[in-house]
Amino acid sequence: MDQSLTLHPAALQAQRLRRVLFAILAGGSAHTLLCWIALQLDFFRGGESLFYGIFAALWAGHLGFILFMLLGLNRRLSEPSMIMPLMVWSTTGLLVTALVVDQVRLCIMMIFFAIVQMGVLQASFRQFAWLAGYCVTGYAIILGVICLYWPEVVDIQGEWIQWGLFAVMVLAVILLASEISSIRAQLGKRNLQLAEIVERIHEMAVKDELTGFYRRRHAMELLAKACGQASRGAFQLGVVYLDLDHFKRINDQFGHRVGDLVLERFAEVVRRHLGGQDFAARLGGEEFMLVLPVSDPEEAANLVEGILLGMRSQRFKEAPGLTVTLSGGLAMLEQGEYPDQVIRRADRALYQAKESGRNKLVTEHANEP
Repeated sequence: MDQSLTLHPAALQAQRLRRVLFAILAGGSAHTLLCWIALQLDFFRGGESLFYGIFAALWAGHLGFILFMLLGLNRRLSEPSMIMPLMVWSTTGLLVTALVVDQVRLCIMMIFFAIVQMGVLQASFRQFAWLAGYCVTGYAIILGVICLYWPEVVDIQGEWIQWGLFAVMVLAVILLASEISSIRAQLGKRNLQLAEIVERIHEMAVKDELTGFYRRRHAMELLAKACGQASRGAFQLGVVYLDLDHFKRINDQFGHRVGDLVLERFAEVVRRHLGGQDFAARLGGEEFMLVLPVSDPEEAANLVEGILLGMRSQRFKEAPGLTVTLSGGLAMLEQGEYPDQVIRRADRALYQAKESGRNKLVTEHANEP
């Protein structure tokens, strides 16, 4: 697997930026050096003034791309990598210099393959094909212009043979790019499937499959974090223990399928009442815990009463006449209290609700015996 796929998005963006900057500097330097050698060998028509004028413009463009990306302005674009504009700009620079050099024109155009490398694993096959067509066609037009205006400085037959060789090599590279693009697409699909599997495994590890509530261990970790936030004054925190009344009797009388339906319906009722910061956990069997960041104890009590009322009103076509009730115990986190302490008080309040007739909510305060 590509190591970059495991990187944080910011780190991945920085890595891609470094690659692009290196490609611009290395490719631009190689292009400049090759043309400077052509100038020294008197293969550069137009002399030093034209050489410096062309490369001043080209490097201004290169530096403009670099500055644009270093400032992060590319992140606002639909294609933040800017690979295609960079490859088109660099290819245009090759074509411009190919018009004014002799003898080493094919060497100049071979730098195109370094430009293509810049887009490997990022550009699509369609983009590569368009760029190749632009380069090969542009090269042919340049040869036509040279043969028309400066036929005396070139071996016309040799130049067109070189163009044919270059076109064949570009075709081979495009076919290779097609294969790479196909592999990249397959890897992308596999990575997406892998991410979905990992997410599914994570959910199975932390969530109960039937209700979608958190399992005990993960819920206790979240509760500890919520208690820390509440102790810093972010909100008041209510912890609720809920128990489905006579759930074993439901399973025995109506069967476990109806029991599962009751649990699923209970989960639906709870989710309708919970807010964005609230969460529920299945502690085991028919026992559940709610963690409620609220503004005051009355808000927590009203929320739980709504759940009790909502569950009492549920009807099951698989079990006509079945009415399901809940018993609940609510404890509000007190200043300086630890998670296990507020849990014990919520459990004690639940026990009191069951002992006093079930189908009710009992709230216990820290100062109660």
